[in-house]
Amino acid sequence: MSAGRYRRGQILRVLFGVAGLIFMGIVFRETWDRSQGRVLPGWGYAIGAEALIVAGMAGASRGWVSLFDGQGSKKALAEAFYTAQLGKYVPGAIWQAVGQVGMSRRAGVSLAQATVAFPVHALTWLAAGGTVGAALAVLGFHLSVAVRLVALLGLLLVLPLRRAWMLRVLGFLTRLLKRGTTEALPSQGAILRCYGWGIWTHLMSGAAFALLASSINEGASPAAAVPAFALAWTIGFLAVPFPSGVGVRELVLIATLASSSTAAPVIAASLAQRLITMVGELAMILFSRIRRWVPRSRDDGSSSSG
Repeated sequence: MSAGRYRRGQILRVLFGVAGLIFMGIVFRETWDRSQGRVLPGWGYAIGAEALIVAGMAGASRGWVSLFDGQGSKKALAEAFYTAQLGKYVPGAIWQAVGQVGMSRRAGVSLAQATVAFPVHALTWLAAGGTVGAALAVLGFHLSVAVRLVALLGLLLVLPLRRAWMLRVLGFLTRLLKRGTTEALPSQGAILRCYGWGIWTHLMSGAAFALLASSINEGASPAAAVPAFALAWTIGFLAVPFPSGVGVRELVLIATLASSSTAAPVIAASLAQRLITMVGELAMILFSRIRRWVPRSRDDGSSSSG
């Protein structure tokens, strides 16, 4: 890589980070303002929820790394994943993808690999969210049969995880990249490993929400809160025009968990979870940067980082 191209890349990465931090700050401020006057969890519950969210994020980064089947620097791929989370707060719905693909190339993987891995990772996350959310059909005793059947439809998101079908879903990339797309698609084993890590992430995030909800409303059902949060995340993820699913997720949570007297605690728990998640994202970005600077005795590509 030429010196000029390297400098341009550095400048773009800095601009991406600055823009992401600015818009994350805006979303954080708006979320904080919406939480004023509502019941907020105690510090003990907040710390416990933060630990669960961070554990889920670590699993999500491992899912991203697993899609490259051991190729590239695992630490650099994980850092790219964490840093790219800033992009989801920037209006436009494309900046997380741009950042994650662009920064992952620094890990030593090709443009085709990184470009194809992003939609594959998104599809596995959706499938994992639909899988966990489908449990609401069994655990949502208070819901109508119609709502429980809708939750069960989340299992249909697993269908594209078959590699042969995913080739068709992502076939348009062949026309965009001209060559190498089919070969760049992760193996079936890598797709399933990413799916497994996605389930872990949704369980951890759902458990964090359940913990916060129970701290605000003692009558909340933790068993139903976990799949309800996964379902809300899945629908919010699909609502592309809304940065990070703002507003959409809360509507789904109210529809699945709240009664006329418990809507406020559900909203408060969701807002608290969103604030804690942003803190966790910043912590993991910082952690990944520090880890990159720490020398290791063996080659990074052979380690099992995430």
